[in-house]
Amino acid sequence: MLHVFKTKKGVSPLIATILLIAFAVALGSVVMNWGLNLNLGKSADKCRNVEIKIRNIDSAEVCFGGFGTNGYIHFIIDNAGTADISGLAVWIVGDKGTNLFDLDNISIKKGSLYDKKDKEVAYDFSRFGNIKQVQFIPKIKSEQATEICPKNAIKVEKIGICS
Repeated sequence: MLHVFKTKKGVSPLIATILLIAFAVALGSVVMNWGLNLNLGKSADKCRNVEIKIRNIDSAEVCFGGFGTNGYIHFIIDNAGTADISGLAVWIVGDKGTNLFDLDNISIKKGSLYDKKDKEVAYDFSRFGNIKQVQFIPKIKSEQATEICPKNAIKVEKIGICS
């Protein structure tokens, strides 16, 4: 009985390893594509109708004023979507760190502007450094809950000094 197995030739270990890796990659690809098409009971995307745009202030998209601990930013947001926006998270990235500021008490109706010109959005230059980037993340209300829409956020890197 042992004589039968000695005369048989097999696949070399290198070829077998390559075939196993190719099979695993192909099977993984099929499973990933199948998994992307599954709807695991998720409701429709509530943020699909949210779109915001930033308006220029002079030659910049966002401007800042003040210095030290008395800094602030100004901006104009355009609600270009078909849903009302009920809040805005402002994420300010500086040289030394980041600052997240929530504007939960605002309402931007569809098709209207939100002009933030007071000193409510405060920024501490001595703690966070010079502003490198500002990101605006819209929020909407749905069934007594506030939904944050990070996929609809916009990043601003054109930052100037307010006149």
